[in-house]
Amino acid sequence: MEKITYKGYLIHPTPQQVRTSGEWTINLCISKDSGGSVTEKIFSDGNTFKTEKEAIQHCIDFGRQIIDGDSENCTVADL
Repeated sequence: MEKITYKGYLIHPTPQQVRTSGEWTINLCISKDSGGSVTEKIFSDGNTFKTEKEAIQHCIDFGRQIIDGDSENCTVADL
């Protein structure tokens, strides 16, 4: 999967396909290199999408929202 750099963080989409429906989930990893020490955090969301491409785009969008502080339940403040 393609990784995206955003505001000093690395967003790595890792959507998974649901066996029963064939749809794709939102799963992603956000990491930050702090002077040679990389920390990362895994995030997911309950929404599903018909294609992997759609899910990847939503992973990236969700990652940007988290980094921007626009997600109520998810934060990267501890990275």
